Amino acid sequence: MDVQLILNELHETGVLESHMRNLKPLTGGTSSKVVVVMDGTKPRYVIKQNDPAVVEAEAELQVEKLSRLVYVDPLHRYLVYTFRSGLTQYHGRNKSDLLLRLATEVISHYKPFGEERRYGYPDHPFVEWRDFLLHRTKESEKIIQDVLPPEDHRFVHTLVAGSPQRNIKYLLHGDCGVHNFVFAENGTLTGIIDPDPVVGEPLYDLIYAFCSSPDRLIVVLMPPPMELVMPRCPVCPNSFCTNALKVMFSLSVVYVG
Repeated sequence: MDVQLILNELHETGVLESHMRNLKPLTGGTSSKVVVVMDGTKPRYVIKQNDPAVVEAEAELQVEKLSRLVYVDPLHRYLVYTFRSGLTQYHGRNKSDLLLRLATEVISHYKPFGEERRYGYPDHPFVEWRDFLLHRTKESEKIIQDVLPPEDHRFVHTLVAGSPQRNIKYLLHGDCGVHNFVFAENGTLTGIIDPDPVVGEPLYDLIYAFCSSPDRLIVVLMPPPMELVMPRCPVCPNSFCTNALKVMFSLSVVYVG
């Protein structure tokens, strides 16, 4: 949809003030078209276009650290957010603290979904979570290719294919990497932008964040935040166990890709 037509609609419905007509395109949207509505020299709102199924799902993803949703097109062609200001460069800040904040302030507030919702992307659903992860594994292998030897690809595929089936469905951010994090001057995480919604297990977003930067890719960082987002293990009496680490290891290549 032409963004000028969207702008006219937003003026007619009173969502935007009449003087707000300058637009600034943004790059980096995973699967969407994104522009910023300027108020003079100050960014005020973000218009994000996507597939209607994705827009509808994204409108349900309301967590305080995400940008505030202002308007959803009735036909689910686009959404309007307030612009979240801050620093978007990640400079290897305290990763353990970052992951804990992410688990505590974002992931632990995700909304559970019912049986009727399928796993994966709203416009590309899967019956089982494992099927979505296998799909992501194949897509990642195309990107990584010979960075890893064939036996490593086979190893990851085997681990993912053998991962336990659990009926855990939450609406996730889906693109929860440091490239979408917003920080304060002191390095504190203040927001996360540009969701690409996924229905699945909350651990997905945590591992995505862990693997999205090359600094401190060490397993010892993960148990504390995983305790906050992992379900109680069906094998062990503890909420967190070595089975969770095996899942994390097998999925890390999927999310890095």
